[in-house]
Amino acid sequence: MSELRAHVATSDCEAVRPGLVGQPANTVSSLGFVAAGVAIDRMARHRGRPAWRAVAAAAAVEGVGSVAYHGPGGAWSKGLHDAGLVALGASLLAATGAARPVRPPSRRTVALTTAAVALHSLSRTGGPLCARRSPLQGHALFHVLAAAALVSAAHDA
Repeated sequence: MSELRAHVATSDCEAVRPGLVGQPANTVSSLGFVAAGVAIDRMARHRGRPAWRAVAAAAAVEGVGSVAYHGPGGAWSKGLHDAGLVALGASLLAATGAARPVRPPSRRTVALTTAAVALHSLSRTGGPLCARRSPLQGHALFHVLAAAALVSAAHDA
């Protein structure tokens, strides 16, 4: 139990295992943000949208930070994870505000974002969709849906 308390990601449901990768499903699924960053960067370069290149970089940083957060854990990984989230939020605000005219998101982007937010809320530790020892983790699926929503938003821009 003391190892559980020492790991920073205990609120994300998946049971923490001993070793370098504390939460395997959440760790691997975090790479979805890195993949999203690559896809967004390609779109941004192709379409000449430099503000979305910042989103791409922030998504990749968030992915690496999330791998560290769910993998080894520790205060440093929480700092990297949280810095990536702040950078991602700020860059998204800048990218969506830089677009003229401002276009509303597609139904696909809204659906992916809504599903990601709902799953994040419902699959937290103690939540109705939390199954700590299951190989299928709601938080892991949240990572995939959130990354897909970012790519969809970049496609919409």
